[in-house]
Amino acid sequence: MKLLVVALKLKRYVILLTLFYISLVLFVSFVGVGLFYPDRLDGSYTGVSHNFVPFSTIGTYLLNIQSYNFGTWFFNTFGMVMLFIPIGIVILLLFPKLKNALSLVVILLLSLTIETVQYVTKLGVFDVDDIILNTSGGLLGILIFSLLKKRKRYFN
Repeated sequence: MKLLVVALKLKRYVILLTLFYISLVLFVSFVGVGLFYPDRLDGSYTGVSHNFVPFSTIGTYLLNIQSYNFGTWFFNTFGMVMLFIPIGIVILLLFPKLKNALSLVVILLLSLTIETVQYVTKLGVFDVDDIILNTSGGLLGILIFSLLKKRKRYFN
């Protein structure tokens, strides 16, 4: 019985951390845009270029690394991957019976939803490469969780 109580308390903490994390992702995806591009909050959407061609932005960043400062280059490539690693882990923590493939579909849909809402609300830029990078990060999170789960001392 004591083990069940500990598991429930841990699950509550995981849920709270997940809600905080999702809030952070949404803040970065929507409100954060206003910090870097304040004109967009006023409805100005000039100079914005959406990307519907897979690997176009990724290729540009990777092939023209010298044209970008490190922060821009890193955030728009590896930052997008790292942003979704925790989601891959958390989904499997909260829903342990969920298969890895279905978890990946959930992550893909979450990323697609964020990009679509950015496009519709004009609070961001739709970039299919962000979906690819986010989903890759989620997959990495799933793989990390799976590796840790094989080490039975971490999970029951």
